[in-house]
Amino acid sequence: MSKINLMNAELANRIAAGEVIDRPASVVKELVENSIDAKSKRIQISISEAGKKEIRVADDGTGMDRVDAELCFLRHASSKLKSIYDLRRITTMGFRGEALPSIASISNVEMTTYDGGNAPGTKVTIVPGSEPIIEDSLQRKGTIFTVRNLFFNTPARLKYLKSDMTENAAITEIVEQISLGYPEISFSLTIDGREVLKTSGHGNLLEAISEVYGIESAKKMISIEGENGFFKIIGFICEPSVSYANRYHQLSFINKRPVTIIKANAAFNAAYKDYLPPNRYPFTILFVEVDYSLIDINVHPSKKEVRISHEEKLASLIEDTAKKALFKTRPEYATPVFKKVVEVQIPSASKNVDNKPQQMSLNDVLKENSNIEILQHVEEINSKKEEIPSLILNDIEKNEAVEEKVETDFFPEKEEINVEKSFEEIINEPKTTLPELFPIGQVLKTYIVCDGEDGMYLIDQHAAAERINYEKAVRQFNSLAVETTIPLMPLIVELPSSLMLRYDRKHQEMLKSSGFITEEFTTSSLRVEEFPTVLKDDEDGVRDIIISVLKDEKMELSELKHLAIATVACKASIKANMFLTLENMKTLIQELNKCHNPANCPHGRPTVIKLSKYEIEKLFKRTGF
Repeated sequence: MSKINLMNAELANRIAAGEVIDRPASVVKELVENSIDAKSKRIQISISEAGKKEIRVADDGTGMDRVDAELCFLRHASSKLKSIYDLRRITTMGFRGEALPSIASISNVEMTTYDGGNAPGTKVTIVPGSEPIIEDSLQRKGTIFTVRNLFFNTPARLKYLKSDMTENAAITEIVEQISLGYPEISFSLTIDGREVLKTSGHGNLLEAISEVYGIESAKKMISIEGENGFFKIIGFICEPSVSYANRYHQLSFINKRPVTIIKANAAFNAAYKDYLPPNRYPFTILFVEVDYSLIDINVHPSKKEVRISHEEKLASLIEDTAKKALFKTRPEYATPVFKKVVEVQIPSASKNVDNKPQQMSLNDVLKENSNIEILQHVEEINSKKEEIPSLILNDIEKNEAVEEKVETDFFPEKEEINVEKSFEEIINEPKTTLPELFPIGQVLKTYIVCDGEDGMYLIDQHAAAERINYEKAVRQFNSLAVETTIPLMPLIVELPSSLMLRYDRKHQEMLKSSGFITEEFTTSSLRVEEFPTVLKDDEDGVRDIIISVLKDEKMELSELKHLAIATVACKASIKANMFLTLENMKTLIQELNKCHNPANCPHGRPTVIKLSKYEIEKLFKRTGF
């Protein structure tokens, strides 16, 4: 006897619903996408009890006649695909023909629609397990879709929905993203009778950003635009002064469809590398225009994941375009700094007869490149092995060849202090300790010149102060008691509506335990009346911690507080081009020596550079006498 049977339509739709509709936000997404495909100019969404009781989406789109209104609830019925050729060039938001039958199989559905013709409008009422009821309705152009009692016949799915606050936040996030992708459409979102989001639909992306993220964020956006043979990109990136502790604010759209492009996010992070400290991420909104034949949207029912041909070229275009835009934000100086970088090829030790590491002198390279202008003093690469406790020598012994970049700047900004760090690792010292240093004076009101028993030391006063303030802040944050401050004027922190919906008594108490006294100011902002003293004048740090708490990130309190420490330390530190007395210098050196890692600032830059007696004598050609 055969065991295989064909599923009936109700069973098949309910199985498909488990993949297409996993929470109320999925219903909102599918219905709003249908409204966009219907060329709507105004879309109104209203939610009751986190979407479990009712979801209503009304639009002013093209609407449907009676035949289409009956067919649209049949599985795989679609007005968007006619042939296999159409599948290769999908231009609409929806196309699978699964959403409406899936929704109708797990809820009570009512749809009224009218296409503007002479016939009356159509009302379709569906209860799972029963035949649809078709009736006449008012001649209102567009479609109104009402979903009630979602998941009433799938109790397991209903049981595992999250709190109303979390589900409402997910719905709001979906509408926010779609509204940014379609600034020419007016969106309104009402939750339990309260309007939480409204966009004008004027077609201005910057205006839509201000309506979703707040006017202060919109003021700091930088326009970007670029193209190559495959892609055209437009959008906005935020000034480096605005950054976040996660990638939540990196939004991408392909042909106006909100998607996740991991390589695009990585390209933006690479462009911001010289502008943001580690583990900080920019606020970006990217629109990619590409021929539909180069992308595959039919990967997952959620349509959030896409496959992109030539994705590396897209990432390269994004990084280059963002770098050019960010470069324009740099301050201009009277005398630009010119730096030559010479690539030096160092042969492997395994190729030497005496099995000793050989190094090419930078002078030899310069003789072969006599047209290179030397603007600063040049240090030679060739020196005794014991005088360079560097990982470079270990690499020479291990690898066939090592390329090293040698900068002809006398005070390189890159992390040359790694030489000292590697030496620390070799001798297994748990803490770096500076030798006894005697300050002599300043150079360029930025670098402290010190005399030491084994050479001359240069200390970057700003980087040193950053390290001192950073470790002090860490100690304070890790202590049980957090010192707080009350600003003269309350700090107003603008947040997206999806986060504001999470702000309740529980989160208010969590913030209070972290030293933040907050209250709701408007529907899109919080008023911070008290916060930890170490975050004084650091709005980014305050905002990051508030966002982390509202998002219920699984982090220890001390980890939440660490999010802003490096930035705070930078802002509170002695600046470059600031005059210091000898007493100031002595105090700074003493405090720096107390640090666990006095060699680097929190961002990884060196605080101290040493010029040994040998290196100084080589500069003055005194060796060999």
